[in-house]
Amino acid sequence: MRFSTLFNLFVIALSIAISAEAAEDTDSAYRLGSGYAVNKTGLRIGGYANALIGAPRAAPWHFEVTDLSLFLTWDNGSRLRFFSELEAGDVLRAGEHQSLETQNAHFEFERFYIDGLVNNNLTVRLGKFLTPIGQWNLIHAAPLVWTTSRPVATENSFSTHASGLMLHGSALFANRQLEYSVYGDVTNSIDPHRSKEPFDNAVGGQLRYLLSDTLQIGASFANFTLTNLQSSRYYLSGLDAMWSYQKFELSSEIIYRTSDHANIKNTWQGFAQSVIPLFSQRWFVVGRYEFFDQSQDTTGQVGVLGLAYRPLPPIVWKLEYRMGTHNEILAPDGLSASFAILF
Repeated sequence: MRFSTLFNLFVIALSIAISAEAAEDTDSAYRLGSGYAVNKTGLRIGGYANALIGAPRAAPWHFEVTDLSLFLTWDNGSRLRFFSELEAGDVLRAGEHQSLETQNAHFEFERFYIDGLVNNNLTVRLGKFLTPIGQWNLIHAAPLVWTTSRPVATENSFSTHASGLMLHGSALFANRQLEYSVYGDVTNSIDPHRSKEPFDNAVGGQLRYLLSDTLQIGASFANFTLTNLQSSRYYLSGLDAMWSYQKFELSSEIIYRTSDHANIKNTWQGFAQSVIPLFSQRWFVVGRYEFFDQSQDTTGQVGVLGLAYRPLPPIVWKLEYRMGTHNEILAPDGLSASFAILF
């Protein structure tokens, strides 16, 4: 694909961003970032899109429209609520030796569940949902995170989705909010192709304590098998923390996974990330350090330095460079840029 085609795609993305900014100022049922409210039915339609250009140091450059997601929410104030996310993945792809194509495009339900509110402290969820391990996996949509690349620790050691039953809610503990979730992955029939290495069966949970308006800590655990790996049960525990103040942000996640199979290596993985606002708090410098044990004896390490521009909260342009050691397979060196919009 010629550079002129890339430039045209850039102009289209910029036009979308400008139009979205204009829509933000109108008084209508649609609001950028919150979707479209369908009269008084309780239905709301929204979603997000993400496009990226990657230039790995040891591979040809590529362009992808990686995600085009449609949200459908129903909440009429009753005890029942519904949410679904239909995602089109790999919608468009091109590269240094590859013309623009759509042959890898696919559709799947990223999420699909019903919530039943039992009381103010307990909700029962049935369906397919994001696995509550750490924070990144629960807010991973491209417009909501700061980098084009995803930390290895947030997806490499567990299934990012679960299908079954979850109990979740919150309660006061020492005058602060304590959020909890407990889940069981009990079926493949809801969506048998929900991830590269889906849970075969799993139980787990998460606790999150809001120490203040600016600081929160979390703890996660899971016991599971993965369908595409050796027949073995895995045990995962994790800790995460986030501090934010006037658009400054520090966050970190660490996980430890063991197995009952003697030949499977126990692994540590984690990251620490900082976000610093610049220039009227629309530009942000992002820095991240990652480490991840691998099946080989070597431990991979990666540093990410990036720049993010948010003209509006639901719109973000990102540019970053990633460099590390023993990281060729899971997080290779290279430059990447992306545009994401929550609509």
